[in-house]
Amino acid sequence: MRIQEGLGNQLFQYALGKQLSIIHKRPLKLDLSHFTQTDPDPRKGIRIYCLKHFNIHAQIAEPEDTASFQKCFKNNLYGKVWRRTGRLVKYYKRSCIIEPPKQSWVFDPNLLNGSLKANVYFVGYWQTEKYFTSIENIIRNDFILKDVPDEVNRKMLAEIDFDSSSSVCIHVRHGDNATPKVLEHGILPLSYYYKAIEDLIKTVKSPHFYVFSDDPEWAKENLRLDYPSTFVSHNGDKKNYEDLRLMSYCKHHIIGNSTFSWWGAWLGKKPGQLVYAPKRYFLHIDPPLDLYPASWKLIEI
Repeated sequence: MRIQEGLGNQLFQYALGKQLSIIHKRPLKLDLSHFTQTDPDPRKGIRIYCLKHFNIHAQIAEPEDTASFQKCFKNNLYGKVWRRTGRLVKYYKRSCIIEPPKQSWVFDPNLLNGSLKANVYFVGYWQTEKYFTSIENIIRNDFILKDVPDEVNRKMLAEIDFDSSSSVCIHVRHGDNATPKVLEHGILPLSYYYKAIEDLIKTVKSPHFYVFSDDPEWAKENLRLDYPSTFVSHNGDKKNYEDLRLMSYCKHHIIGNSTFSWWGAWLGKKPGQLVYAPKRYFLHIDPPLDLYPASWKLIEI
């Protein structure tokens, strides 16, 4: 599996790979060549590999493991011939399986039901739980963090746990969307969050909101909440996995158009949980078909 982009995408990529390795009884290897820098800057699209902090079970691919596949992406004669002839075969039957454009949230059962060639290289995002529903318990175990939290996070986990029935995670994605990427994702209007809160307080009478954001100052200045609120900003992007742990401890969730907060809600599944999500993940594209679990409440944008 090519592992790329932010933590939310990395988790989806691993989850499909884990499912396929179990189905076909083969080792799972992760290609980390996409990560060449150690200093993250989401606004510039620079991310770091974070799965190492979790209880995952996979090998790290060596350059020789991926060399034959990398040639397929080059703009030379070999690459051009491979791409042209590859169109004659359905994508899920190739040795290099590249997710079709704008299909990240569309479940394709052929990936799980079909046979695979000897070695197969996967490139994509695979953003739907339908790829790993049958191994949910395994995925939840693999996505437990290996290390105990530091003192600051331990105290906040205890606080969230104390608010066990009323803790509500809100995730505001603004930083990397307030760039040219805004044309692709778009920034959710604040009215989305207020609509979700209006519905949530019909059930949760005394909520305490824990607000997470890649742009915490913007969120604090713009998101007006009439209830007890904690704006979480101490971990930063280098320790975003700690934010994910905090998010997963919350009882209820109002997620952003972000796979990061998707996982915060999915990993935080508890009895009576309420999850609100924007009906449109990309604001200028039709709603995603298979991105959200059926129990989540979708808010019109």
